[in-house]
Amino acid sequence: MLTDNEGLYQMIHITHSGVTVEEMLFKLAITIYQSSFEGLMKKSFMKKEQTSFKSEPEPQPRLKPILSIGDKHDNKVKRIGPHIEIFQVFRKRSKLITRKTISMIISMQAYIRGWLERKRFQRILVKALYHGPNLREVIDMYRRLIHRVKYRLGLWRTRQIIDFTELEEWMDRKKFYETMFAKREDWQGLQRSELLKFFHDCSHYPTQQQIDEVWDLVHREDREKYSSLIKKSNAIEMLFTLYPPQGAHVQNNKQLKSTWLRPIVNGEEGYKYIVNGHPILKRANIRIVGDLVCRSMRERKMREHYLS
Repeated sequence: MLTDNEGLYQMIHITHSGVTVEEMLFKLAITIYQSSFEGLMKKSFMKKEQTSFKSEPEPQPRLKPILSIGDKHDNKVKRIGPHIEIFQVFRKRSKLITRKTISMIISMQAYIRGWLERKRFQRILVKALYHGPNLREVIDMYRRLIHRVKYRLGLWRTRQIIDFTELEEWMDRKKFYETMFAKREDWQGLQRSELLKFFHDCSHYPTQQQIDEVWDLVHREDREKYSSLIKKSNAIEMLFTLYPPQGAHVQNNKQLKSTWLRPIVNGEEGYKYIVNGHPILKRANIRIVGDLVCRSMRERKMREHYLS
């Protein structure tokens, strides 16, 4: 009796038309392998063809973003700066000014300027009552003084244009001079020898020679030329002749000259700082000043020597 393995082995060796079952199975396996291999090759070939026929996109030029200086600064500050809300509040761009805004600005300026001029005119009216009965009389007095000052200084163009600022400056100075004169005068007047001290009280520091020259100009055709007493009107007249008011428009005053000991800068006398002992003068090195003065004197003498 045969076992199962032996029967199976005999069945495998049964021939069919002279071909064994082993050969048939081997051929079948080969055909299946070939068909599967050909299918795989076809699929891979088709994928390659599809990929090869795809059009490649043309390379486009890279556009660099054009940023302004403000944008760069904004981006930088947004990255490392303060909080974005705080930054935007302080970096808010100003809007264009419209016609309506311009008209509002003009009307506001006109209103403020008109208010300032009215206040100035009211202030001048109050100050004019100290110098005369009304404003017209004070203006006539001011014009006559300007005419006399210009005539004494050799200025023939005596045309005058009344400016409230210059008129107020003259009234303030006149009141200040009269107050200083009242402190020094006696029952008859002021002595001529006290003129220098009176000028110092009025914050002016001329030399005695300049005072004598102004005395001759003011008293040119006056009987009081040789008098030793000075009235208030004459003393104030001398002050305004030596130091003309702004309304006279004296550009080059020959009576006052800027020197080393008495410099004049922008119409202001520097000698008062020396007399009053200004603290800035204490830090000056006298050697440097002496060298500067000696060099200037040497240059002036050499220039005069070569010109002569």
